[in-house]
Amino acid sequence: MHAPIKAAPIKHKFFTPGVTTLTVIALVGLFFVAWRLLFGLGAVTNLDNQYPWGIWIAIDVAAGVALAAGGFTMAALVYIFHREEFHEIVRPALLTAMLGYTFVALAVMFDIGRFYNIYHPLYMWNGNSVLFEVGICVMAYVTTLYIEFVPIVTERFIGRVKLKGFLARFNSLVDKLLRNVDRIMEKVLFFFIILGVVLSCLHQSSLGTLMMLAGPKIHPLWQTPVAPLLFLLSAFMVGFPMVIMESLVSSRSFGLKSEMDLLAKLGRYIGPLLAV
Repeated sequence: MHAPIKAAPIKHKFFTPGVTTLTVIALVGLFFVAWRLLFGLGAVTNLDNQYPWGIWIAIDVAAGVALAAGGFTMAALVYIFHREEFHEIVRPALLTAMLGYTFVALAVMFDIGRFYNIYHPLYMWNGNSVLFEVGICVMAYVTTLYIEFVPIVTERFIGRVKLKGFLARFNSLVDKLLRNVDRIMEKVLFFFIILGVVLSCLHQSSLGTLMMLAGPKIHPLWQTPVAPLLFLLSAFMVGFPMVIMESLVSSRSFGLKSEMDLLAKLGRYIGPLLAV
C-alpha cells in the first residue's frame, strides 16, 4: 500500500502554455455565449423546433458528462471497493468532476431555449420525464461534489486565517468554525461519497434513455432498450482513462513527475471494462 501523501499547493506559475491555450478557447466560447444570449440558440447551433437536438447537445451533455465520470468511478474504487493505493489520485479526480459538472450545468443552461426557466424542475416535478430525472440528479450531484470539496478548503485554511483590518477580530472565530466543519465532514463524508456514486449511476444511465426520445433520428445501431446500460458502462469505462490522461497532462503542464506506477495499475481496469 502506498504511504499517504500530504496535499500541498503547487509552487508553479498558473498560466502555463496549456492554461493559456484553454483560456483563449474559453474567451472564444464566451463570444458565442454572448451571441446566443443576444440572438437565440438557433443563431449559434443551427437548431430549430424540428431538430432541437444535434451534435451540440450530444457533445456538451451526453459526452461531456461521461468525460467527467472519473470522479465517481475513482470514489467507488477507493471508498467502496477499498482500493486504498489509489487514494492520492481521488482528490484530483473529484476536483475535475466538480469542475466538469459545473461547466456541464452552465452549458445546459445555454442549451435550453428559455434559459431563465432552468430552475423550474426544483418545484415543477414531473415523475414521468426522464429529463426531469437527469436534471434533478445532476443538480444533486453537483451539490454533492461541492460538499465533498469542503474538506479541501478547511484543510487549506485551518491555522492560516489571516483576515486584515477590522475583520481581524474574526480570525479565531473563523478558524474555530473551519475546525468544526472539518470535524463534522470527517464523520459524514462517507455518506456523500456513496450518494455521489449513486446519483452518478442514475443520471449516467438516464442519459441513454434521454437519447431514445429522439426516436428515428437516432441511428438504428443505437436503437436498443439497453441504451441506459450502455451509457452507464461507457461512463465506467471512460472514467479511468480520463483520470490517467488528466494526471499525465497536469503533471507535464506543472513540471511534475508522473505517477506512472500508480497510473499503470489503474490502467489494468480499463481492459475488462472495455470487454464488458
